[in-house]
Amino acid sequence: MCFDTTTFKLRPELADSFHLLRRYRMEHLLTPRDFFYPRVAMDFYQSMTINQVRDPTLIHFTIDSRHGILGARHIAEALHIPYEPSHFEDYRVWTSPSQLEMVHMLSRRASTNPHLLRRELPPSMFLIDALLRHNIYPLQHWTQRREVLLEALFRISEGYFFGLHHLIMAALLYFEEKVHKKKLQRADAIPFLFPRLLCQILEHLGYPSDPQLERKRICRETLTASQSSLAQEMAAIGARQEQMLTTQAQHTAILRQLQHHLGLPSSIEHLTPTTAVPHSQATEPQAPPESVTEEAEPSA
Repeated sequence: MCFDTTTFKLRPELADSFHLLRRYRMEHLLTPRDFFYPRVAMDFYQSMTINQVRDPTLIHFTIDSRHGILGARHIAEALHIPYEPSHFEDYRVWTSPSQLEMVHMLSRRASTNPHLLRRELPPSMFLIDALLRHNIYPLQHWTQRREVLLEALFRISEGYFFGLHHLIMAALLYFEEKVHKKKLQRADAIPFLFPRLLCQILEHLGYPSDPQLERKRICRETLTASQSSLAQEMAAIGARQEQMLTTQAQHTAILRQLQHHLGLPSSIEHLTPTTAVPHSQATEPQAPPESVTEEAEPSA
């Protein structure tokens, strides 16, 4: 999916989101190139395997009768992102929190579920969640975030180092393990994960050998501000915050009037309004999937 960054950047409520996208070198992924090589992508997905290899974190594949190996470091090099931080002091030290702890912190201590609902994310993470969910890891429930996708959102939100290449590799490894084995015999049923991004990575590795002569398929899906509910969702959160603050102020005034009428000492100073972060009930954005892609099965 290609995001309309020109429009999104004009919205002040997305300023924090773009700051995080720049910090984690992901801004350019909002506008991926508009084509991929269908034959190359199909060859990769049909031949990819981690069976009988020394390192199970590497994917072996065959394109044009040439054997290739794909790992996280290759992805980082192809996308021009750091494999690891050059200045570790710029990021918090990872403490390996549990999934429950990550959900608890991302929801601002409002949820005790084993997974995070999209509406429980901080507003600054809505755009990042949409990017990761649509373009990188479309392998989970539409509204629930867990496991590697939850960890990615948590790392970005809380200031830990996050390498996009690891999430891309996790998506490919999950696909190979859970989806590929079931559908390998039916080539037309093999889902394509982020085909444009994949072919950009494979081209960096030398596949196809002559890109100018390779047949291309154009993708023209764009998510604009008018098609997305990101802005509406954040506006709903702001309106609900104001409503709660107004209601709290009214309740405080009524209690003070009652105390004054009854001649009681004031004991409600601690009830002065504080900023609350309610859950948004806005509808999830329902952007159409790419015409050339098919979403893989959701993870457990």
